[in-house]
Formats: sequence, structure tokens, C-alpha cells
Amino acid sequence: MQKLLRALHHPEKGLNFIHIAGTNGKGSTAAAMDSILRAAGFFPGLYTSPHLIDFRERFRVGGRVVDERILRRNLEPVIRIMNRMPQSERPTFFEVVTALALKIFREAKVDFVVWETGLGGRLDATNMILPELSLLTSLGRDHEEILGQGWARIGAEKAGILKQGVPVFSAPWPRAARKVLARQAKNLGCPWKIVGPLPKAWGALPLAGRHQRQNLALAVAAARYLGFPDEVIRCGLSQMKWLGRFTMLNKNPRRVLDGAHNEEGVCAALLTWRETFASTPGRVIFACLRDKPVRAMLRRIRNSRADIWGVELKDPRGSDPLSWGIHPSRIFSTVAEALRADDENPAPGGALIMGSLVLAGEVLKARGGNGA
Repeated sequence: MQKLLRALHHPEKGLNFIHIAGTNGKGSTAAAMDSILRAAGFFPGLYTSPHLIDFRERFRVGGRVVDERILRRNLEPVIRIMNRMPQSERPTFFEVVTALALKIFREAKVDFVVWETGLGGRLDATNMILPELSLLTSLGRDHEEILGQGWARIGAEKAGILKQGVPVFSAPWPRAARKVLARQAKNLGCPWKIVGPLPKAWGALPLAGRHQRQNLALAVAAARYLGFPDEVIRCGLSQMKWLGRFTMLNKNPRRVLDGAHNEEGVCAALLTWRETFASTPGRVIFACLRDKPVRAMLRRIRNSRADIWGVELKDPRGSDPLSWGIHPSRIFSTVAEALRADDENPAPGGALIMGSLVLAGEVLKARGGNGA
């Protein structure tokens, strides 16, 4: 990554970053931060992953997905440099995309870059920058085979984005992870603060669920640190949109889409359903990727007594429903087939679609969405 940025004349230089790491809620926190910055009169860039429908969703400038011509213009020099590198030294897909984001934001002369990590933090491609602020969202036990076993190791990887003297706002973490964070912050001289969920006095929020009150609280804390008044912050939150996070697709019959893709996310989605509708979903339409904790997720769903329908994802990383161990009552080869079957035979109480952001993207595509 360093070699690529050097060849590109360091497009990260001169940009003002708000760096976000964590397991759950990074995208929601980033989207809220971006919307607040725009409400405050700034022109921000927003870098998130993965995309739901269109690759350009990963790069937003001033609240809009990047124009295709701008994307191509900035991608061409990155590809030329990559092709000149020996095969063994070529950057990964995510490193190329991250470098592309930096070039786009540098060309656009954005005021701030809201910068979401991909995986982990310490060794992530996004960690080649010096931010104005670091935000740490809630932890989960995703990717332990990569990040290490246990809360302390996971926390150490996420806290790896801390930089000398840069302030840190964090969601509450399990004790073992919090100790690691405290030690890292002390060693680097980082002022840090644990931020709890937004109180009910903030009223209705644009994203449903108590977990989102925690995610948005981090954006509020960061905005207050930057000196924005609460009226501006509220305005920004009221205008934010973030698809695939407990998104109501239909009211009658009820159908909700959520990008939950680990055990903590599934629990949060089921709890949000109970809090919103005072019931449990009659059906869960589920799909996931092979590297996700499928049995833990399905155990939580089965305990809710929802009927489980399984879907095969088109993505090559998709998990085969026949391998899940907990067997769905029906299996569909495409999302479109599952949605048609749900239309023809709606479940009493409604259907919750979840298990992967890839699934969320396929659902939105099937419904004619554009991801913008």
C-alpha cells in the first residue's frame, strides 16, 4: 500500500480524515457523520464498503455517488502503476480501491473524508492516514480466524487505527477489549471517551433500533467535538439515508430488509423487530457468506420461532444452504424466486430478510433499486 501511494504522489496528503473502525455499525456511523458535515456546510467525501448495488456507492462526494467518468479517470493511473509492479508485489483489490478513493477525494478537494476501515484496523489498507478523529464502533466476534481469538485481540486490531495525540470516541466495549484500548490510548497520548447511546430525548432517529442509537451517538460526539451546534447535528441526522439497515420494503404484507451479517447483528435486527412491531417475524429469508458464523446466526433465528427460508447467493463467496446444519424449510436458488414465493404466500406477522449485505444488495437489485 505504501508503495502504491508513493507512486501516486501520496494522494492522502492534505486531506482531513475521520477514521472509523469496529465490527458493527461502521457504515451507519459514517453515513451519519457525512450527513452532519453536509448540514454544517462542508463538502465531505465518504468511503465505505461493501457496496450494495453499484460499485460507485463506495465513493460519495458531497452526498452523491461519484460520477462514472471521474471514477474511470482516477482509476486509469492506479491500474497503470499496478501493472508495472511485479506480480508478487501487486496490491490487493481493497488496496487498489482505497487508493482510488484517495485520488477521487483529492481531486474533488473535499473538506473532510469520512473513512471507514475494511477489516480490522491495525493492518487495514485505510490505516495509512493521519486522521483528525478516530471513532470506534461496537465489537463483535467476526473474523476471529483473521484478527485473533477473544475480545482483547479483536480490540487490539480495531484500536490499531489510533494515532499519536488524535482524539478517540468509542462505543462501550467488553472489559478485555476496553483495557487494550485504554493502554493504547495512554501510550499514544490520545484523549479518549466512551460514548453511550443517544438518550430518548433525541426523539425519533432516521435508523431504527437501539443499536443505531449507539452508532449515531458516535457521530454526534464527533460533531460536537468539531464545534457543531445540536441544531445542525439534528438537521444532519434528519436528512441521512442508509439503505439496508432495517429498511421497510413493504407494509402489507410486512417485509423488512436488514444487512445483519453476524450474530450480534442478527440479535439486534430481531430485537428491533420486537420493539417496532411488538411481535416476532413469521419468516426470516436468510443467506450468508462462507466466512460468517452461520450456525450462531441461525440458532438465534430459530429461537425466535421464525420459519427460515434459505437463499443461494450469486456471489462466489456465498454459503450453500445445504451446509448450514440448521436446515431451512425451503431453499431458493435466487433472491427473485424467494421474493416471489413470499409474495404468493406471505407469512403471518411478516418477513425479515437478513444474513448478508450481499443479500441486501441482491434484494434491492431485484426490486429495481440503484443504491444511490
